[in-house]
Amino acid sequence: MNGHQLTDSEPCLVWDTGALAQQQAHLLVEIGAAADVDQGFAKGCEDPDLIAYEWAALTEQLTVLLNTLNPSGYWHAEVTHFGWRSRNGFKDFEADTGARFLANILPATDCTFKVFVTEDGTVRLQNFHHDAPTGNEWYTVKPAQPWLDL
Repeated sequence: MNGHQLTDSEPCLVWDTGALAQQQAHLLVEIGAAADVDQGFAKGCEDPDLIAYEWAALTEQLTVLLNTLNPSGYWHAEVTHFGWRSRNGFKDFEADTGARFLANILPATDCTFKVFVTEDGTVRLQNFHHDAPTGNEWYTVKPAQPWLDL
C-alpha cells in the first residue's frame, strides 16, 4: 500500500494479495518462522488476519482520501471493459467509507487493483481479476450531486 499522493501517473493505493503474501514470506523467513520464501509465501496466503488487517488499513486510507475529495459521499462511476464481455456501464451511488465505495464498483470476486487520483479529483481505478486478467477494466469515479427522491 502506498500513501496518498494526488497524481494520475502513480497509484496512491494498491491492493495485491499476492504482493502482501510475498512481503509476509520475507518477514517470516527473517524472523525464523518459515524455512524459506516458498514456505513463508504459503503461510502468508493462509493467514486470514494478514489480509483482514491490510484490507482494513487500505479501506481506511481510501476513506480519508475520499472524504477529502468529496465530503458529500455522492459519486458517479463509469466502467470500461468490464469482465469477460468487456462491457461499459455507469452507476450513481453514495458511499461514506472506502469499503462501501469499493463494494459499489468492484465485482464480487478476488480483485487486484490500483487507485489513481487525477489533478481534478477524479478517482481512476484499474482492476484485475479472473475475467479481466490484463487490467483493462477501468473505473472512472467523480464526485456527484445528491439525487432527489421524487
